[in-house]
Amino acid sequence: MLKSFQIKGVLTDPIELVKKIDIDQKKRQKLEDSIGNFSSFFNPDGQSTKNLQSENGDFLWLQLFIESLLRMSDGALLPSRNEFLEFIRQQYHDNNGRLRIIDDLESSYQANQAIKWYTRTSFLYDIMNKAFRQQDYVLLFTLRFFIHDLFYSLAERKRFEQSLITLYRGQVLDVTELNNIIENQGNFISMNSFISTSRDRLVAAGFAASSVDPNNVRHRSVLFEINVNTTRDDVKPFADVSQDSQFSDENEVLFMAGSIFRIVNVQKVSQGDPIWLIKLVLCGEEDYQLKEVFTSLKAELDDETDMGSVGKVLFDMGKGEQAEIAFEIDRQHTRIRTNGEFGHPLEGYIPGQYDSETMKEAQELAAKLIENNDDRRLLVFCYNIMGSIYRNHHQYDSALENFSKALDVLLNLYDQDHLEIAMFHEFIGQIYEKQEKMPSAIKSWKECLRIRQHLLPEAHPIIALTFRNIGDLYNNVDDFDNALAMYEKALKIQLLSSPSNHPSIAETYQCIGWVYEQIKEFRLALKNYTSAFKILQVSCPSTDASLLQIEEDIDNMRRELNASSENRSHTSTLL
Repeated sequence: MLKSFQIKGVLTDPIELVKKIDIDQKKRQKLEDSIGNFSSFFNPDGQSTKNLQSENGDFLWLQLFIESLLRMSDGALLPSRNEFLEFIRQQYHDNNGRLRIIDDLESSYQANQAIKWYTRTSFLYDIMNKAFRQQDYVLLFTLRFFIHDLFYSLAERKRFEQSLITLYRGQVLDVTELNNIIENQGNFISMNSFISTSRDRLVAAGFAASSVDPNNVRHRSVLFEINVNTTRDDVKPFADVSQDSQFSDENEVLFMAGSIFRIVNVQKVSQGDPIWLIKLVLCGEEDYQLKEVFTSLKAELDDETDMGSVGKVLFDMGKGEQAEIAFEIDRQHTRIRTNGEFGHPLEGYIPGQYDSETMKEAQELAAKLIENNDDRRLLVFCYNIMGSIYRNHHQYDSALENFSKALDVLLNLYDQDHLEIAMFHEFIGQIYEKQEKMPSAIKSWKECLRIRQHLLPEAHPIIALTFRNIGDLYNNVDDFDNALAMYEKALKIQLLSSPSNHPSIAETYQCIGWVYEQIKEFRLALKNYTSAFKILQVSCPSTDASLLQIEEDIDNMRRELNASSENRSHTSTLL
C-alpha cells in the first residue's frame, strides 16, 4: 500500500533545491532525535512511580561524567579532535559531501564557533545526541572537545533581557515514554541530550502537529511548554542561538545536555486535539535531593581533569570496558610522573603494576625517605607504598606495621575525623581479614564506616561499599543476621545513588541471596539471585564468570525448591 504524502513546495532553482533538501534532512534528524529514550525521571525525595527510583543514580553519574569532560585540561582536550576526525572519516568514507565538511572542520574549527558547527552540520548534531541517548561513553569522550566548547559557548552567550521566559519544543514521543511522563507529574526529568527549543509557540506546535503519522499507534505528538528563570546560576547553560541557526524562523534556544526540569502538568492541548501539552519548569542542582552526594563526588574530581579522570568515573559507574579505553588513551598522551607534589621519584608509583625489581627499588627508596625525612605527609605516602608492597607480596605482618604507622602519623596530623584516616582503617581491616582475625577486622572497618558516615552524605556510594564489606566479614563468621542487615543497608544506598545496572548492585543482591540460602530461605535466595542475574545479563558478556555463577546459583535454588515441594507432597500422601 502506498503511503500518503504532502507536497511541501515547488522549487525550480537547483541551488535552492539542494538547500531545501539539506534543511529538510536536518528537520528529519530532529524528529529521529525526538523518538526514543531521551530522558531520566527522578523524585526530589528519592521516590518515584513505576520503579523509576533507580534512575536517580543514572542521572547522577551522567552528570558527573559530563562534569569530568568540562574540567578537561587543554592538553587532554586537544587530541580528541583528531580522534573524532579519524572516527568520522571512517563513518562517512563513501560520502564525498560529508568528507568535504569534515575537511573544513579539521582546517577551520575554532572553540568559539562550536554553536555554529552544531547548528550547521547535521552529522555532528545527530552523532552527539545519539551518543547521549544510547549512553555511548566512548564516542562521548571522543567528542569531549565539542561538548566542552558548546558548554562554555552557551554559558558565555546566556544573556536574556527578561528574567522569566517561556520556551516551546514540539516533538514526537513513544507512547511508553509519554505515559512515564504522565505518571511522574511533580517529579524531575533530565534531558539526556542537547535540547533545542523555540520562543515561538506556533512554530513548535506546527512541528509537533506535522511530525507524526496519524496511523502510527506507538507515537504521540507533544508540545513542551518550558518556564525558565534566566537569572538562576545553578542550572546548566542555555542560550539563544538564532543567529547561528539554519532555521531563523524558529527563534531557537539551545539547552545543554543534562538540563533538569520539573514536570508541572500534562494534558491534551484541547478536546479532540491529538497533541499533548507538557508543562515544565527549569530546575537546577539545588532542587535535587541527591545534590549533597553529587557535590561530594564533584569535589573528588581534580580541578583540572584528564582521560584518567574520565576513566575513573566510568569505572565507578561500572563501565569497565569503556573505562579501560579511557585509561589507554590517557597512557598514550601522558607518562607516569617522576617529580610531583613531594618532589621525589616515588610520585605516581602504583604498587602491583610493576615487576618485582621495580617494586624492590621503590621499597628501598621509601625506606630511605622514611629514615631521612620528618615531613609527615611524605611519611604517610611512603608508609602507604611500603604497606602496599608488603600486602601484594602476602607479607601481612609487615604490611600491617606500615599501614598502622601511617595511621598513627595521620592521627597526630589531624585533630578531627578525616577521610584519609578512614582509608587506612580500611587498609588495616583488609589485612586483619587476610590474617583471619575477624573481630579486629570488623572493628577497623566499623571505625572506617563511622568516619565516612560523619563526613560524607548518607547516600554516598563508598558508604554502601563499606556496609557491604562489613557484611562480608559477618558472613565469614556465620553471623548471618548482622551480615543481612549490612547488605540491606548497602543495597538501599546503591539503589538510590548508583547507576541502575551497576555490577556492584548485582554483587549485593548475590550476597543477600547467599545469606538466605545459608538459612534455608530458598525463595528469598532465588528472588535476590534473580535480581542479580537481571543486572549482570545487561552489564556483563554472556561468558562472564559472575553471570555463569549466578545462573548456577539460580538453578541450585530451583532444585532446592522443587525438592522441598516433592517432600511436602510425599508427606501429604503418607498422611
